Amino acid sequence: MFSFLYELSCRLIRFSGLASIDRLLFSKRMVTIVMYHNPTPFVFERHMQYAVRNYQLISMNELLDLIRTGDFSNIKRSALLITFDDGWKENFHLLPIFIKYGIRPVIFLVSGVVNTDRHFWWTHCEPEEIPHFKRLANLKRKETLYHKYKYHHIVEYPGQRQALNREEIHEMHPYVDFGYHSHFHPVLTSCSKEEKRSEILEGKRIIEHLLGKKVSAFSYPNGNFDDECIELLKEAGFELARTTDAGKNHSKTNAFRLKVAGVSDKGSVTKFAAELTGIPMFMQYFLYHGSIDGRKRGV
Repeated sequence: MFSFLYELSCRLIRFSGLASIDRLLFSKRMVTIVMYHNPTPFVFERHMQYAVRNYQLISMNELLDLIRTGDFSNIKRSALLITFDDGWKENFHLLPIFIKYGIRPVIFLVSGVVNTDRHFWWTHCEPEEIPHFKRLANLKRKETLYHKYKYHHIVEYPGQRQALNREEIHEMHPYVDFGYHSHFHPVLTSCSKEEKRSEILEGKRIIEHLLGKKVSAFSYPNGNFDDECIELLKEAGFELARTTDAGKNHSKTNAFRLKVAGVSDKGSVTKFAAELTGIPMFMQYFLYHGSIDGRKRGV
């Protein structure tokens, strides 16, 4: 029932003109950030055809310049930044689309998985179990995954790579900005301070060595963070961090609490157009978490 109502609301948002009104009136001097994970080239290209017709796509460096100066007065109208979480190996197949449409996205890499044959932990449990594992303390989650599924985060699975490798990252580098998404993708708020420090500092050095340059942008795994996380990010030299809180970004937005308009990896163009407004994400958070301010609640 929810999926039907969600699809219906997206159609209403797009074809009632709300999407156009939001883009033309409410997105002035604001940046909309969208978050993908692993879309197919077919779906992603259809989304980008709509995006380049209706938005002004910007890069992470342009967003960084806006944040550093605090001046959003000369921002491109309906500015849109494309981001990806995790660094799935299939993201490499999107490179021709990035080049074709002049898109410079950000891909946030999980340092302990990229350039290895390791696996993302949530791919080793049943989908319906993932919320339960996210609620566990970090050490307890690792222990439970091992006892139930014999999964360990440093085990390699030769021939079953899930993430981008060094060669793919280097080929993409002229057209893509890379950020950091933790070392092994825990829920940071379920970690001790020392675990947080390790996840933030250790992996950052690995990614910077891989890229040969400083990494300034971070994406919170699962969107969960607290003040301790922010202090550690600042200590590590990050300049911005993207959450999964719903909304758009302006001159008053905290650089370590950047908001998103979540989009569906498999969604239609109509769903994509509606999701860019941020309204569907607000609706989800209200219905599932009772959130009225667009902030993600719980895990």
